[in-house]
This record gives sequence, structure tokens and C-alpha cells, in this order.
Amino acid sequence: MEYFNYIVIAFLSIAVLTVLIFALKTKKFFKTIISSAIIGESVLLILHFTSAFTAFTIELTPFTLGTSGIFGLPGVLAITICKIIFKL
Repeated sequence: MEYFNYIVIAFLSIAVLTVLIFALKTKKFFKTIISSAIIGESVLLILHFTSAFTAFTIELTPFTLGTSGIFGLPGVLAITICKIIFKL
């Protein structure tokens, strides 16, 4: 199990570096990061608060908030797909 933790940490580090590199290449680093975080958090909150109507819930945990804040909409989509496929 210890190796799995290292693999997850390495994968997440590479993913965060990829996001930062793409944000730097846009020449508008802070605007890109902030707008991506706002969009991700907004979609996550919409999914959370419409769970009474859709019967699909995503809990607001530090992991989901951090993922949607760092990765934006693709992070929320990844959380949603993992929840559907792996029944988390």
C-alpha cells in the first residue's frame, strides 16, 4: 500500500505541474488560475446543491474542493466519472 501512496503523490504532482505550465504559457497566469478555480468550484457547488433533484450527490470535502479548485472543470468531471464508475 505504501507504493500506491507514492504513485498517487507522483501522479498528482505531475498533474499540478501540467496545469501550472499551461497557465504560464497563456501569458495571463493569475487570471487563468483564478478563473479555472472559480468555474470548478461553481460547478461543484451546483452539483452539490442540485442533488435533491438529480439523486446524484457529491460531498463537499477538502479533497473535492481542492481538486475542483486546482483542476477546475476537468477536476469536477474526473470526480464525477470516478464516482459513477467506482461507486465512491
